[in-house]
Amino acid sequence: MEKQTFKKKERLRLKRNFKNVFEKGGRLIDNNFVIIYVRNTMDYNRIGIIVNKKFGNSVARNSIKRLIREIYRTNKTFFPIGYDFLFIPRKELSQNFKRIDYFQMKGQILNLVRKIKE
Repeated sequence: MEKQTFKKKERLRLKRNFKNVFEKGGRLIDNNFVIIYVRNTMDYNRIGIIVNKKFGNSVARNSIKRLIREIYRTNKTFFPIGYDFLFIPRKELSQNFKRIDYFQMKGQILNLVRKIKE
């Protein structure tokens, strides 16, 4: 079984990388998430998470980031290899954040990612 770690090389950190994904990426949108994705030249994925200040207080923003990272970390096998992903939770999610659980969010994200493979 592969280790379920989230390595530093799997993070989008540089401004130019974020800009590249925004400019050249395809978008998948549902009620709670926007996922922007673009092919990279590597044999692994990189992810970035952008949470707007309108999402809520810092506790809510950090919680959603941790949940998205955890969903990615534990479900790497469902993500196509060689992509940069940007996850952007929408404002609608902030209004329902306390009522939505991990498994619902996981299902929504994996459904969106499944569309990339098609």
